[in-house]
Amino acid sequence: MSETALYIGLLKKMLLQLNNAKLEYLKASDQSNDPKDKRFLNLQSTFRNRFFQDITKLLRSFNIELDSLNIHRLNYEQMVISTFKKSNHTHLQKCIDYDRKLLKLYQEALELRPDVSELLFQQDKISEYMVENVYFLESVGLILEP
Repeated sequence: MSETALYIGLLKKMLLQLNNAKLEYLKASDQSNDPKDKRFLNLQSTFRNRFFQDITKLLRSFNIELDSLNIHRLNYEQMVISTFKKSNHTHLQKCIDYDRKLLKLYQEALELRPDVSELLFQQDKISEYMVENVYFLESVGLILEP
């Protein structure tokens, strides 16, 4: 497989992970009763959405058709149904898991194309957010496994 095809595959995986992370942050926000926590979680979701849009632009620069990916459309009904009867901590843990997976994907993509400043910026931001997110989780009484 060519380096370009591998890179494009990583970008597509990033889109999926960013979309999933965005949804999990929204779910966690929906479960939260504290307005400050809701704002924090919604902001995290917004960041993931912004990064999603940036990766979409990168893929379009390779003339990749995104309609076939089916990840750019939100299914709000599915999101609402899946939030019922689930612990907020479960969603928060999933958020961190998605962010960890994202950081691995960013690292792999940057090994192939270290000059893509957008990816470097996003990787740095997600790393920063991870520190904030872990602190936030610990503040609600949840300790993460390494």
